[in-house]
Amino acid sequence: MFDIEGLTFEEDKRQDLTEGRRRNFKQGWTRAVQGHEYEGVLEELTWNNLGWRLGRLFEPTPDDLREEILDWCADQRNAD
Repeated sequence: MFDIEGLTFEEDKRQDLTEGRRRNFKQGWTRAVQGHEYEGVLEELTWNNLGWRLGRLFEPTPDDLREEILDWCADQRNAD
């Protein structure tokens, strides 16, 4: 069962979205869907662990929708 507390974080460490960071997000999502626990610090939000968090929440998702979610997350990050 997914722990909602896994969605919380203390500091947003994400930087501008690049192709490499897109890959990190997708890698995190894939690892979550495969059932891997996150091996890192969840108190800091990164593109990789954001993908993992959302993968745990939404499970398998079509690539185009996952891209749309990622773009929305980037837009929200930049809205501050």
